[in-house]
Amino acid sequence: MMVLWHCWLLIYHFQIGPDQIEALYQYAKFQFECGNYSGAANYLYQYGALCTNSERNVSALWGKLAAEILMQSWDLALEELNRLKEIIDSKNFSSPLNQLQNRIWLMHWALFIFFNHIRYLNAIQTNAHHLIRYLATAVVVNKRRRNMLKELIKVIQQEHHSYKDPITEFLECLYVNYVVVGF
Repeated sequence: MMVLWHCWLLIYHFQIGPDQIEALYQYAKFQFECGNYSGAANYLYQYGALCTNSERNVSALWGKLAAEILMQSWDLALEELNRLKEIIDSKNFSSPLNQLQNRIWLMHWALFIFFNHIRYLNAIQTNAHHLIRYLATAVVVNKRRRNMLKELIKVIQQEHHSYKDPITEFLECLYVNYVVVGF
């Protein structure tokens, strides 16, 4: 109801209608594609407050989540993740398959947050050592995460007494022991 009131005010006082609101979404997408994640997150937030199309609003939330992750704003990204989870769990999707696909994407995006948010990284180190291999793989294969390699090596060194696998052993040999045996 409040969104409709805002839309009416925009149309009545400023002649801003659905086309201009849609242009805001496109502009936010443009900002995201140009690497201005802060601007994109801000515009997507504004768009979400004005959007009356629920599917488009979900799309804007996905974009805002991606922008917060790329800015490494883990607390804000976690808020967006929880917002999306609530929507995915409560929204009537066009098909159960569509809802399932959204849940799967949510789990994938959540890994970025959980591997980087200090509370969740501590949980991995304390009780979920097996997840270190996925964290290691994510850091190695993602060029943007290479700056986290030094921190990852510290985690591997701290946990090598309680968890080892081929990936973590290789990284430890390569970056700590400097021992790589060829074939």
